[in-house]
Amino acid sequence: MKNIFLLACIMIANISCKKSNTIRDNNTQSTLGKTDTTFQFKPIGLEAIKDYSFPKEWKVNTYSEENVSLNNDDINAQTKLEKIDYFSTIKGTKNEYTNPDYFSFIKQDSILKLSKIDSLFITDSTNLHDGRKLLAFKTVATLDSDEYEFPVKIFKVDLAIVKGKNILQSENVFSEIDYPYATKQNICYLDKNGNLECKKFNIDEDKVYFEGSYKKNI
Repeated sequence: MKNIFLLACIMIANISCKKSNTIRDNNTQSTLGKTDTTFQFKPIGLEAIKDYSFPKEWKVNTYSEENVSLNNDDINAQTKLEKIDYFSTIKGTKNEYTNPDYFSFIKQDSILKLSKIDSLFITDSTNLHDGRKLLAFKTVATLDSDEYEFPVKIFKVDLAIVKGKNILQSENVFSEIDYPYATKQNICYLDKNGNLECKKFNIDEDKVYFEGSYKKNI
């Protein structure tokens, strides 16, 4: 009788150990198999834009005329503006001009839908979750309208989250529209946490006008 009781205790202990090991193994597998959902953006632009301050306006010598004089404040402001203008430094990796899905996305823009798309490049692509992708686009376009004396040139950098053929969300991070005798710019810096800081400018033949800044988290 004593031996039977001892055997039963051993069997119960073995079963308890197996259950304990199974639970521990499952926890280990769950931890190891868990997907890290932490995401960081690839920074775009110049971080110094956050520290740069601009006067409300400053003079420029658009045509390098000898009778136009600029002071140090004018030169300093213009130097900072040219430094944060990063459009030409972004290189395209894949020309998606022929992809109708991306082409229709770009055409959602109020001015681009009236324009001829000269080039449309994907400059960066990141796979997210559930088949989603974060794409960065670089677009050059021309608007030829009787409303303007010369064709209008358009330069843009946009971010878009896509899933299949659907655009889930988009955000402009750079734009320059060159009208005859005037230019409008929206220049932003995007950090790894999705914080977007932007500054807007209006430029004519004689002066640059700083039109303010804004921040948002995308």
